[in-house]
Amino acid sequence: MPELPEVETVRSVLAREIVAKKIKLVHVTDGRAVRRHKTAKDFRDQLEERTIKSVERLGKNIVVELDDAHHLVVHLGMTGQVLRAKNAKEPKPKHTHVVIAFTTGEELRYVDQRTFGELYVATPPGEDEVVEISKYARLSIGGNGMRIRRQVRELAHLGIDPFEDQVGWDRFAAVLRSRTLALKTLLTDQDIVAGIGNIYADEILFSAGLMYDRVSESLSAIEIRRLHRTIPEVLTEAIKQGGTTLDDEMFLNPDGEPGSFQNDLQVHTREGQPCYQCRTPVSKVTFHQRATYFCAKCQG
Repeated sequence: MPELPEVETVRSVLAREIVAKKIKLVHVTDGRAVRRHKTAKDFRDQLEERTIKSVERLGKNIVVELDDAHHLVVHLGMTGQVLRAKNAKEPKPKHTHVVIAFTTGEELRYVDQRTFGELYVATPPGEDEVVEISKYARLSIGGNGMRIRRQVRELAHLGIDPFEDQVGWDRFAAVLRSRTLALKTLLTDQDIVAGIGNIYADEILFSAGLMYDRVSESLSAIEIRRLHRTIPEVLTEAIKQGGTTLDDEMFLNPDGEPGSFQNDLQVHTREGQPCYQCRTPVSKVTFHQRATYFCAKCQG
């Protein structure tokens, strides 16, 4: 599943390529991709003739601001891709479910083999409407996260975004100490921390020297500081490398290019191979139905 670095990679390309462009036509060939709308026509009508103002991200969601204060939200699910085409003549990949055509002739194609992802247009809250924002996100003292949640009520439940929310280590410590969850479970719970999934939870915990099943409330102040620092470090490096594209090649950026962070994975998918730090074979277990990779020595 695309995680924060992959979604941020998509966002950065779209922010560079589609801002200020006007949507001419929208084609929907599979209604499951726009299932929050009553009909595909409703989805199309809210996008056609609209101009793109900005492209942002919160957690694993791409948030496209339109010129009427509505927002197009894209969640890639497990196998979703957003691909660019210079014109309508370019062959459409199999499983293309939504096409957004601009007045410039370019297109965005939403491709999703398993159709777990979705697109929807979010209506802004009314003036008197109170949007209930996640208690964890409310710990933030800055960033764009709170504004995005207020504008898109569908995302208000999301927990702390490692980049869009500014939460110091002391407030992060309060979150950890308030829960009796295994660290991997906490990191991948989108209502607590938004954007991290299976790959980066393994990589973050390895870099922080913490076992996946350590109970969050048991961490010392030094361990909390280390984990708090490691989260953005690992994610930033992955973003620099355009995300992770595993052997299934499900993740491609909008220009059809894979990421390269898979070449620097420390433990994820490396079962039986020697740890780069201590040479102990990397272990793999199934934890809460997720394949989990770790080094028993470095994280013990």
